[in-house]
Amino acid sequence: MMSLKDALVDAADDARVYDVTDRAVRVVQRRRTLTRLVPVAAALLVVAGLVGVAWPLSNGGGQEPSTAADGLPRQLTLDRSAPVLPEDRGVGPAALAFLYDDGDQGRWALLAADGRQYKVDGLRVDGMSPDGRWLLVLRSEGSWVLRDLTGTARQEFAGVDTSAGASWSPDSRRLVVQTSSRSGVTYTVDLTTGARSTAPPDLPRTARVCAVRNSGELLLCPLPESSFSGLRLADGTTGRIIRDIPTTDLGLRPTETLPESFGAPILDTDDRTLFMRTHDAADPGSAVGQNTFLVGFDLETGRLTHRYPLPDDIPGAQRPSNGGFEHGQPDARYVLGVHPEGPLLLHLTPSETDPFHVGSVTIELITRDTGTLHTVTHASSPIGLIRYPG
Repeated sequence: MMSLKDALVDAADDARVYDVTDRAVRVVQRRRTLTRLVPVAAALLVVAGLVGVAWPLSNGGGQEPSTAADGLPRQLTLDRSAPVLPEDRGVGPAALAFLYDDGDQGRWALLAADGRQYKVDGLRVDGMSPDGRWLLVLRSEGSWVLRDLTGTARQEFAGVDTSAGASWSPDSRRLVVQTSSRSGVTYTVDLTTGARSTAPPDLPRTARVCAVRNSGELLLCPLPESSFSGLRLADGTTGRIIRDIPTTDLGLRPTETLPESFGAPILDTDDRTLFMRTHDAADPGSAVGQNTFLVGFDLETGRLTHRYPLPDDIPGAQRPSNGGFEHGQPDARYVLGVHPEGPLLLHLTPSETDPFHVGSVTIELITRDTGTLHTVTHASSPIGLIRYPG
């Protein structure tokens, strides 16, 4: 299973192909793109940990919304007559962004908080600030454009590659941009003033920034070549390591791991809880998408405070392809973000008529105190992928 980031990178690469090839190639690429709309907006890391309280999840997650979540639509339907997002004026904060099939290619659209939709001019929506004010878009020439959706302010970041990353502070006052996890430049942007600075050179080269706190403190995740397994907290001004959190200090069960395919950790709105998706291999026969949990680790107390069991993924169909096998869309859930009422999951299922394409797309909410799983948004075709602010 690929990560959300990988799926988005593939979609962007295909969009580049659309720009320079004829329609026949575009149709082939479109089928391949839609087959790969298998996002993993996940919560992982290279850490581990939890003891805490466990709440059973209902199997919920049906096609139709079972409850409402503030700021999210119960039904998400594409408005094909929506205009292109204007650059000469603001439109108000975003509620979410989504990718849809536009006949020849995938295209992104923005749903504003007032319910209006706008088509996004760019290859990929790579993020929105938690308050929905700021939008980060990847352009075809490989640059990021950061723009204020309530006005016209904007900044650009050149030299973005597939390992690039962006992290927003929960209070939406800071953005940390890494144009490449290995050889690029790391910038810190003060979103209240627009001031932009280069991150301290003392940050370890074997780590990447995976979250930024309201104070400017950076959460670092190790790259594969790092000899350190765990998390690190670093001063955002000097780069000095404040605290190491080895994997062994995360409190995970002995058989629990954080598979890399589950994505990066997500910082909660409280600025202290990290949500990460884990896999418990206690059952030798369980696949990575089975026996999984969403756990919350408190950066202040150093303890696990949440443990939510997740429904098992159901593997997708397979068929021979070029000497190997092509894998269809699994029935799977991916960590989408954190709503004030609790963590959000993106639930994708295969199409009933073609299991190699995405079928239903829903957003589910895990209620914080009970762990009950509720469907809050149902997206109608041709929407295949959703991004949530934060």
